Amino acid sequence: MKIGIFTDTYYPEINGVANSTYELKKGLESMGHQVYIFTVSNPSVTKDEKNIFRIPSVPFVFLKERRIGCTLAAIWKKKIKRLHLDVIHTQTEFSIGHLGRKTALYLGIPHIHTYHTIYEEYIHYIKMAGNDRVKEMARAFSRHCCNQADAVIVPTKKVKALLRNYGVHQEIHTIATGIPLKKFHQYHKEHTKQLLQLYGLSETQHILLYVGRLSEEKNIDHLIYHFQEIVQEDELARLVIVGDGPEKEKLIDDVKTWQLEKQVIFTGAVDWEEIPDYYAMGDVFVSMSNSETQGLTYFEALASGKPILVQKDDCLQDLLLQKKNGYAFQNHEEFLKGYRFLFGTEFLSSPEEIKASVSKYDEHTFALRVWEVYDAMIRKGCITDEKGSVVGTA
Repeated sequence: MKIGIFTDTYYPEINGVANSTYELKKGLESMGHQVYIFTVSNPSVTKDEKNIFRIPSVPFVFLKERRIGCTLAAIWKKKIKRLHLDVIHTQTEFSIGHLGRKTALYLGIPHIHTYHTIYEEYIHYIKMAGNDRVKEMARAFSRHCCNQADAVIVPTKKVKALLRNYGVHQEIHTIATGIPLKKFHQYHKEHTKQLLQLYGLSETQHILLYVGRLSEEKNIDHLIYHFQEIVQEDELARLVIVGDGPEKEKLIDDVKTWQLEKQVIFTGAVDWEEIPDYYAMGDVFVSMSNSETQGLTYFEALASGKPILVQKDDCLQDLLLQKKNGYAFQNHEEFLKGYRFLFGTEFLSSPEEIKASVSKYDEHTFALRVWEVYDAMIRKGCITDEKGSVVGTA
């Protein structure tokens, strides 16, 4: 099968969508399929990459680290036609996703769309009056994009229910993103020891680890606030924050305000290949985000044998086993209780048992389940137009 995947973010960028798309490509190729990636240009990529088409782009006005493709649809549709694609899979609702939708309709082939981002949770990036109005616009935009596809893929039941509530009427398939489990099962012990030394940490300390983007919707400021109380009762407590983002300077100021400079460490952005060594450095993964569609870093932490201490959220269904592989909390008191439990003598789960809890979320199972959607839609043969109406068959 020849598959075209359209995305506004891709490796070497590190984020949930880029990682998911990268793993999907690898998994599909291991099954013998031809996969072509259409994505935005990246200043750090200077060499041609096999079967990857980078479209000229500019920084996104609301998120400078993200880019928007300057697509000339008429030209690109003709170029793509020569590839004889069987199916198009979009991973974004914006520029490259729009090109994917147009091209699928132009070629008369199925268009599958993965909905990755709950946009109403990100409206703080848009400086407009009236949050309720902007939220409704975000919902309408999501509904419009999903109803233009022939089928929609979501990572969790939480997102499926949300889209149905928005008014999405197309087929919705719940498929959890797979991760390269073996990558997180193994780490470089010597490098991890070096990291501990680099950040002034020791194996005797109680290390909470956050990995991800430093942005408002992740609620890291709340995490720092709650952590300062932990420090008052546990002098061994440390918080390591791995990642970068627009909130970094504000968060550093928060740490200074609470006089936590010795207990909170910011590593900045790190190389994707070194991420398993950072997970190995921590004892417990922590997050207060409630904007996740799936929470890939939760999977990565568990695959690394680390229990998770996370904000209770519907995306945790089928993943978190309370007091077995982690602890979900709803408020400050439960957060403190979860910390005490995971670092106490009552928590008995071994790293191997924690790893086993996510054994079904491998990249090969992920790719197979996505391919099954492709195959079903090709066999079905229905093509949906931009108004959400079936206009013909493939």
